Amino acid sequence: MAQLVLGIGSSHGPTLQTPPEGWPRLGVADTKDPRFNFNELAARAKPDIADEITPEVMHERHARNQAGLAALVQRFQDAHLDAVVVISNPHRIFNDDAHPVLGVYRGDDLPVQLKKPVFDPNDRFASLRAQSLGDEEMKRFPAQPQLATHLLTNLINADFDVASVERIREGNTLDDAFAFLYERFAPGGTVPAVPFFLSRYRPYQPRARRAYALGQALGEAIASWDADARVGVLASGGLSHQVLDEELDRAVIAALETGDAEALRALDSERLNIGPGTPEILNWVAVAGAMAPSTMRLVDYIPCYRSLAGTGHGITFGYWEA
Repeated sequence: MAQLVLGIGSSHGPTLQTPPEGWPRLGVADTKDPRFNFNELAARAKPDIADEITPEVMHERHARNQAGLAALVQRFQDAHLDAVVVISNPHRIFNDDAHPVLGVYRGDDLPVQLKKPVFDPNDRFASLRAQSLGDEEMKRFPAQPQLATHLLTNLINADFDVASVERIREGNTLDDAFAFLYERFAPGGTVPAVPFFLSRYRPYQPRARRAYALGQALGEAIASWDADARVGVLASGGLSHQVLDEELDRAVIAALETGDAEALRALDSERLNIGPGTPEILNWVAVAGAMAPSTMRLVDYIPCYRSLAGTGHGITFGYWEA
């Protein structure tokens, strides 16, 4: 039977890809983000926020980001996994698509777009996305449809209504939430993956209690797979962003480190949705459920601010060992 041997939680996104010289530009983009009121955030920002966005602080935190990610990547590679289930939310949302709360990708391979990190501080006219993430390169990497089908069947038998995603929309690929695995953890597609979609978007967003129960069922399903395989689960994304909420982040980390399942189940949906990206915390809640009773070991938490309004990203790296 398969063994669930490793859980990983890792932030992803522009803060990790962009050198610290580019963080202020991300902060400028926040002033125009329609998903939150920048001026209201600035009015209630903490008194010492200016000290959080000096070049020296940004460089120090960028270095910690890269060191923390490198340590986590080493832990991942040392586990010698035969397959990994990547839990995250699709970032490319089309209005005319179905929008499942939960879904399993069962395709034969994984079409992904890999980001090439580049940054030219003198190019004032390039788009923010191109500046922070670079050009995209399309690749195809191995999927694990047998495990995907096993998970789908077992989760449905456990009363989870999980969508079966058979293919990616024509002309598109899995986005950076899932490509992140191959950008940093398994370059060259060395580990087959099963993308598991857990929506962060309202109104089709699960409660934290449901995410934890899903993780428990997912862990049981992996352990019942009739294969001689070492399997890992990866929570891609989180913690709080684009509105950085250190208090929430630290409370979530404490619950993950102590295995406080009830605190994770009780996370308030309104608090999670103050920042557009913050509901990706649900990915970590699901991994905590899958790995229980093991608890998370924190590699690092780095609050990366980028504006006087306190916008930024609570970059976090952690792992669970069975």
